[in-house]
Amino acid sequence: MRDARPWRALIAPGLRFASVMGIKGGNIAAGFVVTLLLARAGGADVLGSYAMAIQTAQLVSILAIVGCDQLALREVASHLRLGDKATARHHVGHYLRFVAPLAAAITLAFAGGVWALGQAGLDAAQDGALIAATGFVAANALYLMGLGIVRGLGNPVRAQAFDGLFMVPLALGLGGVLLAGGQIGATTAVLAATTCLIATMAVLFWLVWQQMRDWGSAAETPPPSPWREGSPMMVISFLMFFGQWLPQFLAGTLGDAGDAGAFRAAWQLAMPFAVIHTTAQMMISANVAGDLREGKPEAAHRRLRRNRWATLAVSLPVALPLLIWPQPIMQFLFGPDFANTAPLLQWLVGSNMIAILAGASGAVITMAGRSRDTLPVLVASAGLMLVLALLLVPALGMAGLAVAYAAGHVLRVAHGWWLVRRILYPRVDSATG
Repeated sequence: MRDARPWRALIAPGLRFASVMGIKGGNIAAGFVVTLLLARAGGADVLGSYAMAIQTAQLVSILAIVGCDQLALREVASHLRLGDKATARHHVGHYLRFVAPLAAAITLAFAGGVWALGQAGLDAAQDGALIAATGFVAANALYLMGLGIVRGLGNPVRAQAFDGLFMVPLALGLGGVLLAGGQIGATTAVLAATTCLIATMAVLFWLVWQQMRDWGSAAETPPPSPWREGSPMMVISFLMFFGQWLPQFLAGTLGDAGDAGAFRAAWQLAMPFAVIHTTAQMMISANVAGDLREGKPEAAHRRLRRNRWATLAVSLPVALPLLIWPQPIMQFLFGPDFANTAPLLQWLVGSNMIAILAGASGAVITMAGRSRDTLPVLVASAGLMLVLALLLVPALGMAGLAVAYAAGHVLRVAHGWWLVRRILYPRVDSATG
């Protein structure tokens, strides 16, 4: 009788990938339902205010973790590969004790900044949604830490189940309010999102504690310094999310809340492709960290190639209709006021598909410890986006903003693809002859 284990080794990664993407698809659908409900219930203005508040809080929360989510992922995955559970748990505790007080301080600073901007007359700080997002800052910082720990534990299905899971109860709650004849405002939606996020985060950390409670806590090696090694990761994560936050901010400042809502609607349809790309990177990050720690670049090379084709197979059938028929899709989903955002949708989807085609470069760069090399390009990308937006939006409207976003995004993707070849492929060539 033939041994079935080789077949299992081939089939298991595919099943795991399908499971993760299926779960992620459900969470993405919940986020889309939230956007749809806010657009239908309150129009573009409510949707724009909600999106601006939540994305700003998410951006600020990155400063509160100083890259510790990625450090925890890397250290836990590496020490588990070496069979050292006690050190893995010790490092997790160290990073959580570091992040908790910093998150509280950043949250207070956020509240003070919003109050000061409101006193200065900034419209976005005066409608209530932005100050309502204060609690979201600390909650999201700890939420990101929990996701990083779970990924390091080698649980990609669980990690993706929780990544964005708070959108499910949020969608159900907002839907219930509408069915009951209630009104949904941006501030109410932000407070509801914060409550759902805190509940989801609590369940996530309870599961982490259940898995790690018997591992001990003695450390054979000290944890890497968050300030020295985590700061570059934090800056990179901040700049990458800043590249997503900036166009939403520009939509509201160069236009109005309605333009911000229109941009958010198109972004919500294009965002699943960015999430698929990010998810694909997170799925292989722990294994890539182990491959590189064991000196097996050829294994990381094979993972990267399989990951790219699997991600393309998942995303391309969904992307094509959005690229071919953007106007009827936007009008059917969000209403006639959103029909003119078709070019916006095409640019956003197209740029994200280019990133998917380039592959999970970020996983290799981060796990190889080469994140610092991306800093100049991330800054240049944000600068390019800002300059092009200021030049193109007056002439093209929100379509000009989409072109600016795509240009900055493609610059980052191209540099990441080139850097991975410098990091990995020469080593693969030398290893394989």
